[in-house]
Amino acid sequence: MKRRELVKIGVGLGLAGAVSSTPDIAAAAPAPCVTCDPDAMAKSAVKHFIPGKLTCGESILLAGLESLGLKTKLAPDIALGLGGGVGLQGKTCGVVTGAAMILGLAVGAVEKDYKKKKMATFKAVGKFSKAFEKEYGCTVCRKLSGLDLTTVEGRKKLMASVKADRCCKLVAFGAKTLAKSLQEIAKNYS
Repeated sequence: MKRRELVKIGVGLGLAGAVSSTPDIAAAAPAPCVTCDPDAMAKSAVKHFIPGKLTCGESILLAGLESLGLKTKLAPDIALGLGGGVGLQGKTCGVVTGAAMILGLAVGAVEKDYKKKKMATFKAVGKFSKAFEKEYGCTVCRKLSGLDLTTVEGRKKLMASVKADRCCKLVAFGAKTLAKSLQEIAKNYS
């Protein structure tokens, strides 16, 4: 990918800090939501996940962007590869990686000093990951789903029942936890 294309993507996401020529997103993310409703965010994420047929990572990303008041044509596609534990490999759950993307955007919107931004993002993502692991015992997709998604059989089981029965709970919990994390970021920077 050429440098010019990367710059366009960065500007389109509002990450460049300059006025964006992309009409559907603000030049930079607004401050994290102080009043993020965990139940509303969970409902939004689940709506994207089950009837919307998106992956866990895409669903969390969209719910998070909605809560931050952001809209981009790049979402949900930018998070598509996170599904199934990063490319169906059963590694870190897309709920955790999708939330990490949103937390980075939220911290980046309020903290401009790179060193402080980096540490605050690591702290927020680490705290989210620990909360998820405390609730479910791990953050590994293959263990959480009980499936090998690199196989046709694993993907069929996911769609037949596991997505609705197991993964939906992970998405709802992740969205609620993300909302609380965004509230905490807003409180820390108000």
